[in-house]
Amino acid sequence: MCRVFALVFLTMFLAACGAGSFKVDKEEYRQQVRTLGVVPLLVDGSAPLKHPQSREIIALMRNNSVGQHEALVEMLKEKRGYFDVRPVTGSAQGLFERLVRGRTWQEGRHGLYHHYRYNPEAVAEIARRENVDALLVIILNGAVREERRWDRTRVRYLEAPYSSVLATAAVVLPTGEILWEHQGAESFLDLQYPAFDEAHHNLSDEVALHYVTLAGVERQFQVAGRRWLRGTELPQPYQKLFDRLRAELRPGRLNPFSARPASE
Repeated sequence: MCRVFALVFLTMFLAACGAGSFKVDKEEYRQQVRTLGVVPLLVDGSAPLKHPQSREIIALMRNNSVGQHEALVEMLKEKRGYFDVRPVTGSAQGLFERLVRGRTWQEGRHGLYHHYRYNPEAVAEIARRENVDALLVIILNGAVREERRWDRTRVRYLEAPYSSVLATAAVVLPTGEILWEHQGAESFLDLQYPAFDEAHHNLSDEVALHYVTLAGVERQFQVAGRRWLRGTELPQPYQKLFDRLRAELRPGRLNPFSARPASE
């Protein structure tokens, strides 16, 4: 049952750690991943996206995600943590069908998320074709999970199951081994919101959940994020996601004297 909590005072604490998790020591990661291939953003159309117009939202995500990974390539290059970072070629849907073997709903450090398994034969073939050591795979997926959403005054919140679009990411070796994983701590798109103002005007403690309209979801893709490289502006959802991934994927700078290109 959804419950509304009123806070007498608000204490904010920001966790220093992100949602990214290295599965190996960073030095080992640097040795194994000199050249990173960034796969076009994939959309899991079979994940449980709860919305009256779910098909249209999946289509919006696919259309708006085309080519966005190239901006992430440039952002990761700026950090100089790799010998090279390269965009992987191919259609997103075709790559999803080849790369993804399945998913499980797992408990992460920041809540439940979709953990994906990868086809090592497909990863190895694509890595060999693109001459990279590993692939960075980002998958947008629908999910319903328990979250806490605040009102605009930051005084009240509603804890409830919300429908969202999450972003799971992983750095995958040609063997299928995952060296790093982003567990989708924050939603990529909010598909529901608590109607605090409606409850206020009705003098009610019961706060209803409403779906963001299809037009509202489309407008989220039209909000420009900050300018970053040569005046480029990304749509805000991608800007926020890429900022998080760039901050979390920090294995440290390579020693320029030991750097080598990917194995042929």
